[in-house]
Amino acid sequence: MKKKLQSYLSMLGRSFLLAVAVMSFFVLLLTLGAVLKNPHFIEAAPFLGSIWIQFVANALSESGLVVIRFMPIVFAVSIAIGMSEKGSKDLAAFSAVIGYLFMITFSGLTMSTFGMAVPPDVLVGENNMVSITQTLDMRKAMQTMILGVQTIDTGVLGGVIVGTVAAWATKRYKSKSLPMIFSFYQGKHFPPIATGFVFMLVGIAIPFIWPIIGGGIYSAAQIVTGAGVVGSFLFGFIERILIPTGLHHVWYSLAHFTPVGGVKEICGEVYTGTKAITTGALGCGQFSGDLSEITRVWLGQGATPIKVFGVPGALIGIYLAAKNKNRAKVIAISAASASFFAGVTEPFEFLFMFLAPGLFLIHAALTGLSFAVLDVVDASYLGGNNIIELVFNGFFQGHKSTWIPVTLVGIAMFFIYMFTFKWYIEKFNIMTPGREPEEETEDVLKAEVEASKLIRSKTDKNEVAKSLIEHLGGKKNIKDYSNCISRLRIFVHDPSLINKDALKKVPDSLGMAQPSDEEVHIVFGMKVSEYREAVDRLLD
Repeated sequence: MKKKLQSYLSMLGRSFLLAVAVMSFFVLLLTLGAVLKNPHFIEAAPFLGSIWIQFVANALSESGLVVIRFMPIVFAVSIAIGMSEKGSKDLAAFSAVIGYLFMITFSGLTMSTFGMAVPPDVLVGENNMVSITQTLDMRKAMQTMILGVQTIDTGVLGGVIVGTVAAWATKRYKSKSLPMIFSFYQGKHFPPIATGFVFMLVGIAIPFIWPIIGGGIYSAAQIVTGAGVVGSFLFGFIERILIPTGLHHVWYSLAHFTPVGGVKEICGEVYTGTKAITTGALGCGQFSGDLSEITRVWLGQGATPIKVFGVPGALIGIYLAAKNKNRAKVIAISAASASFFAGVTEPFEFLFMFLAPGLFLIHAALTGLSFAVLDVVDASYLGGNNIIELVFNGFFQGHKSTWIPVTLVGIAMFFIYMFTFKWYIEKFNIMTPGREPEEETEDVLKAEVEASKLIRSKTDKNEVAKSLIEHLGGKKNIKDYSNCISRLRIFVHDPSLINKDALKKVPDSLGMAQPSDEEVHIVFGMKVSEYREAVDRLLD
């Protein structure tokens, strides 16, 4: 039971990634728009205030806000795709859309019928543009406007529920046989119908039960935000500890996309969760407030000193502790680049987490310390956790974002990580890259160097895929698979058929993890999608 739950949660965490990836891209465009709308820049360069440049700036800003405004349906589709089986993901996504539309529509119908709807603000702006907006009373009643429908604001949690049910209905009913008179609706036609019917009932019930659920969510938010510096430390610490299982996505999503991360009005619009709030603050040129009470559990705030500064420092420590420095150099530069430019730390963490669990524990504790220190100094940081966002969302948003303490903590983390990793590796003789026994063959050394993402691999990716499938027990043993930013994640039917020793030696891979008996992670770094495509070709 425990393993099944762990496997389910791991799959759920993986399913968030599609939505997060889309959001990250468009938020980057929003960031560029925010720079163009920055009043300091316009004052220094008045031509930036022209109508066409400001139109472009607003268009860039809106591109990020679109995803924020419709996060529930974005997550519903993302989770439906991520949690459904290969070959039925499109059907699950369509079912999720149908389910979400039914949920908000029948919630609105129930509210209207029983006189529960709180009047919204209706305004006619310039050029006769009509806007219908949420009021404070609507917020308190957990009501909002979605796609022109006044309904209960279930937030991302509602999207998660819809996506999960859509994936379940697709798996259960895609081959369902119905009586002859209803035969047209069987097979692939039935999962969207079943999902719609389920959420018609859910939509009717939500206006009566959701305020109770919402009260529980707000209570949880008060506990987390009321924990002060200790809560900030635990947020960062637990997020890192969950990395081997892949469940860290679920953990940080709690703060990023639900009231646990706070509720804030930015320029007349109410945002929920740290991700939405910081995005709203970036997108509003007039905003210059203090968001320190929000960003204390914002992954960008606590993780930036670690990913931009600490991880490169640790990799320098690994290089300094290496006996074969040429061998360590290529791998260290590769992993440092992934963390510094993209905020991806798995290639770094898989270098040592299984060799030195104690060192990984220190890494998690330092991450928590980063969150805690920035909380103590009341930092209010709007950026993400890579150097690009530190520049654009920190330095270029200096009137909104206190990027200086983030940078100072980062510099301190650089040296702490460098000396700590060098000392620990040498003290306990950890076999990190460049410290392995010299009797290893040239072929082994060459394979490890080729695994670096800075060197173009000469290994045929189809051969790598064949090797993976063989060591996983063959095609028939693979139940489902997908990839995240750096890992190929595979679920199998029979764990006894897995050849773990052989999987650890798959060419081009940077490591292997097994969060549960049925789930295997193979780390390929930033080119993981190429190996995923090779597996697709062979299995198709």
